[in-house]
Amino acid sequence: MPSPVTRTGDSPYRQMELNPRLADNERHSPANVNLQVEAAQRQIEDLEQRRRELDAQKKELEKINEQKSEFTEQLNRVGLRLHNSVRRMEKELESIRQEQEDIIQTCKCFKMHIQILSALNPQNWSHEGLHERLIDALPKIERAENDYNEAYSHGAHFRHTSIFRKKREGRFSSMQSGGIGEQFIQGLAFHLPLACLLLLAWGVYSIFH
Repeated sequence: MPSPVTRTGDSPYRQMELNPRLADNERHSPANVNLQVEAAQRQIEDLEQRRRELDAQKKELEKINEQKSEFTEQLNRVGLRLHNSVRRMEKELESIRQEQEDIIQTCKCFKMHIQILSALNPQNWSHEGLHERLIDALPKIERAENDYNEAYSHGAHFRHTSIFRKKREGRFSSMQSGGIGEQFIQGLAFHLPLACLLLLAWGVYSIFH
């Protein structure tokens, strides 16, 4: 019995090519598929972990920006308060310096009048030239009194001292209590020596003329 004729090209490789699924069996095997699924799952988990890290960084950045905004707001608020306080203090210091300068000048003025009035010393005046001395002395007293009243009138508006308010308060309280007579007596006591000197000078002048 003749043996079967083998056709040209019928090799084992040819038989495998006729069934290509045989070459992919190992790739599509359950074990390989499981490995691919595990790899994909790990990749998903890595991506999820990365997403959570990015969300955490985003929240941290938002928190830092919020803290920065609050700090900036507090910085501006405190800085503005300090700036306004410094401006008020500078104005107050300027007002104090101005009042201090006015007080210093007033004190110098009063001292000058004290020296001038003390030098008059009418008790030692002689009868000769008494009239001329009185005429020369009266304007000095008037200037001193005018400067005194002007200083107290101006100083009554000072906010940092009350030394110029006593005179006004004293006058007001005496008027409230009906002390007009006291004011007249005080004025008379102040001007009585001058009036006596004027009378004396007039008498002397009348005798010799």
